[in-house]
Amino acid sequence: MFIDRGTGILGKGFVDLLYSWWKNLAIQLLTRGAQPDYGLLASQLTLADAIAKIDWLFGCESVLKDFDVNFTVPYYTQSAWGYQVYHSGQDAIHMALNPDGVFDPDGYFAQPRVVAEQIDQLAAKTVLELGCGKGFNCCFLAEQYPEVHFTGIDLTPSHIEIASQKADKFSHLSFQQGDFEQLNFSERSLDLVFAFECLCHASLAEIPLTEIFRVLRPGGRLVIFDSYRQVALTQLPPSLQIASQLVEVSMAVRHGFSQIDHYVAIAQSIGLCVREIEDLSWAIQPTLSKLQKLSLKLFHLSWKAKILTHLLPKYLVRNSIAGLLMPFTVSPKGEAFGYYKLVLERV
Repeated sequence: MFIDRGTGILGKGFVDLLYSWWKNLAIQLLTRGAQPDYGLLASQLTLADAIAKIDWLFGCESVLKDFDVNFTVPYYTQSAWGYQVYHSGQDAIHMALNPDGVFDPDGYFAQPRVVAEQIDQLAAKTVLELGCGKGFNCCFLAEQYPEVHFTGIDLTPSHIEIASQKADKFSHLSFQQGDFEQLNFSERSLDLVFAFECLCHASLAEIPLTEIFRVLRPGGRLVIFDSYRQVALTQLPPSLQIASQLVEVSMAVRHGFSQIDHYVAIAQSIGLCVREIEDLSWAIQPTLSKLQKLSLKLFHLSWKAKILTHLLPKYLVRNSIAGLLMPFTVSPKGEAFGYYKLVLERV
């Protein structure tokens, strides 16, 4: 069972020390002994095999019970260590874009570079990031645009604490805890809003889109990078239906990803016109391959993996489900999800 790191009778300092010891033990279990060729194992893995491994380790029915549950903040709180150590190593919590087909950490800067292009086009002076995480994107942009005021909001307190420490060296950058479904900004007060892989956590797609429309000035823009369903879930083969929902639950996407054509229609009905829409699924394939090999390290541990599911935080270890399945579900290899860039403008 995941250790509660609160301020119980043992004291927070002792509990933190004990928690650190458990994490170190977990790392030793993951890395001890001879390592197989995970690239070869990934190439031999089938979707049926992957679902069977997940069912053995976690129980598919048990995981899918959380499909409509809102656990966004606990998910990111518990997953922080995994994102830091195994994902980007530099506080980025979005996918890297590598159009040449070879994984390169520089790909984590691709999305904020698109935002920089929009800042230049609009001569933007006020920019808001939704779901800012630990400040990776805003800090990158603030270094380049000292004349632009950047604000980042996030629901997760630990994210804002870390991001705010980074913002100390910038007079034009601030972070605050906030909810993109209830933005604490005046109407028509922002030139540009951007959101990387966070609007998928909304209770309903139209709620944050309506709020974003409200705070954007006429001609202001919204930049989104996120995953969407390509077709209705019922149009997929049964195995892909299960895989899709397992991916969504393990990434805390309540109710599942929006369908891309439905999402665009909602945005347009609110008053946001589409300036750009691009399927970049092919550009995240190197990241997905990297994460699948990492997930295979856990599933290859057999009985040790069972121990880890009890030693590590539930939502952290369940990231391995998405890691194992996403290469099967994301186009061009899969037909369930697509990773899209959207640039929308308030008319």
